Amino acid sequence: MESESQENKFWDSFAGRYDSFMKRTQRTYDRIIQKIITRVNTSDQVFEVAAGTGIISLAVAPHVKSVCGSDISPEMIKVAESKRAAMNIGNVEFSLSNAYDLPYEDESFDVAIASNVLHVMVSPEKALASVHRVLKPEGLLIAPTYCHGSSVVSRAVSLLMSLSGFRACHRWSEHSLRDFLESENYEIVEYEVIPDVIPLVYVVARKRVR
Repeated sequence: MESESQENKFWDSFAGRYDSFMKRTQRTYDRIIQKIITRVNTSDQVFEVAAGTGIISLAVAPHVKSVCGSDISPEMIKVAESKRAAMNIGNVEFSLSNAYDLPYEDESFDVAIASNVLHVMVSPEKALASVHRVLKPEGLLIAPTYCHGSSVVSRAVSLLMSLSGFRACHRWSEHSLRDFLESENYEIVEYEVIPDVIPLVYVVARKRVR
């Protein structure tokens, strides 16, 4: 398994081709974005952890009060900020930060988004604890997650993907992902499996007070 220090290097090296890589999942991402939009309000302060090149942050921005997108990779942030400037979106701020130790005050955000990232984190439990801290009481976590351990086929495809460097650190099934989130003090409020070779689970969970 990768160390936490290796995560930054990988995502920096991937930043320049991330958007073109994600085009193959554009239909799925469009669906995710539309579902997120139905969950947020114009008064919401939204935080996206591991925002990457800002695909979701920038799409959600017109529907909320503000978005703070953070990422561990300086190169990802550069791309995201360039896109934000080109689109002239004023209520989005991108910043460099580690998901495991977020530099925000307690209970700062109404909604946190962690899309397509928990399974590639070395220590997702640390990220979820950090997000839990910065969410307001009753705040929502929206965490679409690919379940690489859903079936024999998905595991095989996942292993092939790892040969190209895109490695899943955790190969959850649909059920074990749910169990994991609940064990980290989140209450599931929406859970939908989007079928694919590697299924994507669209999950919305409410912060549970410890």
